Parts: sequence; structure tokens; C-alpha cells
Amino acid sequence: MTLRLVAALTLFIGCTQSDAPPRAARGTERGDCRPAAEKGAVGTCDPGLLCLSNLCVRPPPADCSAVGERLASFDLGNYAEPDARVPVVAKYKAACEKAYVSKEQGDCIAKADSNWAAKDCASAMFPELESTDTSLCGQVMVKIKALIDKQMGTTSADPSTAKLIAAMTDVMRQSCEQDGWPDALKQCLASANDDDAMTACNSQMPPSVQQKISERMQKAMSENMQTMPPPPPPPPPSATAPSSSP
Repeated sequence: MTLRLVAALTLFIGCTQSDAPPRAARGTERGDCRPAAEKGAVGTCDPGLLCLSNLCVRPPPADCSAVGERLASFDLGNYAEPDARVPVVAKYKAACEKAYVSKEQGDCIAKADSNWAAKDCASAMFPELESTDTSLCGQVMVKIKALIDKQMGTTSADPSTAKLIAAMTDVMRQSCEQDGWPDALKQCLASANDDDAMTACNSQMPPSVQQKISERMQKAMSENMQTMPPPPPPPPPSATAPSSSP
């Protein structure tokens, strides 16, 4: 009797183990989260998934039709003809679905006022706005330095002015490398052949990057002013001989 019971239990355990569904791969839906790079940080999952209690789960999806309508309005305005609007809405709807935009991200996009702001909500939808190549920053700085020298004219030879121009160029380089200038913007500036072309490129500058450049520039100007020598004192008033009375 005991041997039969052991055999039955062994058979039952074997069947239970073989019937259990295989565990999903780490980082995939319903799988364990991948270990975080830093101790105490949240683990990571595939795009579109969230790590909750060390399990990768898919959050509620966004209404991608509404997302498409919102983003199309940035490209076309609110009064475009249906023939022009439909393909643009479809393009953004497909991008929304491909990026697995969540409901929370969709709500964020609904409040955005530009593609740049929407990118902060769901960056996977806007790969063309990503900054992945900083190697162009050197070429961009050559063009910007030449534009500044041209605008400043002969005054750029003045030591104090030259120091200020160097500080401004350094600020722009740091911003290009650290503030996420879109690759398309860098390519536009690097290939610009005249002032008008460079000015046209500025339309591709995200407002958030413009703000960072402004803050960096104000800080650099303040530091530069503190290190500049004080202006020379005014010359003393010329002595005038007292007039003689007749």
C-alpha cells in the first residue's frame, strides 16, 4: 500500500510539473524584471511594459486614435481638409500602437502643445527627434563660431570680446553634447552654407533645448563679467588757468 502511494504521488508531481506553463523570459510580459543597473532602482522590461513587484506587466493602452488626432493638429492645424488629415492621423496612430503608448502617456500627449512636448511624454513615438550622435557637434561649432565672428566684425579681435566669444562657443558645444539636440538639427546646422540657412535650422530647435541654452548662456555671461578687469578710471579734469580781471 505504501509503495503504491509513493508511486501515485510521484506520478502526480511529475504530471504537475510537466503541465505547468513555461515561465516567460526575463524582461518580457509576465516575466521577471531585468535587474536594475543600480542597487535599489526599479528593474527594467521590454518597451511598453512596466516593472511592478518584479513582474513585467503591460499598462492600460492609450486611445491611439485620439493621440493621432492630437499630433496631426500640430502638423496641420485644426482646419486641414480630410484628405490631408487622414493619412497624418493614421501615421501617428500606427506609431502610437507600435510604441505601446500607455494611457498615462496618452493623457500627457493630450496636454502637450507641440511634438517636442509630446516627445517628453512618449519618446519612443519620435525616433526622428532623438539625439544619438554627438560627433557632429564639432562641425556645428565651427559654423556657429564663424557666424558669431561675422556678426561681431572687427570687434572680435578685442581680447575681452574674444574671451566672451570663446565662452559663448563653449556653452553651445556643451549644450550640443549634453542637452539632447536632435540629430536632424545638428545635420542641418553642419550642412548650412550661409546665415539664412542656419537661421532656418533654428526652427528645429526644441523649446526645452532653447531654455537650457539660455540658462547656460546667462550663467557663462555672469561668470565672464566677474573675471573681466574693471574699466580704467576717467581722466582727471583738465586744469584751467584762472581768468585775469581787466
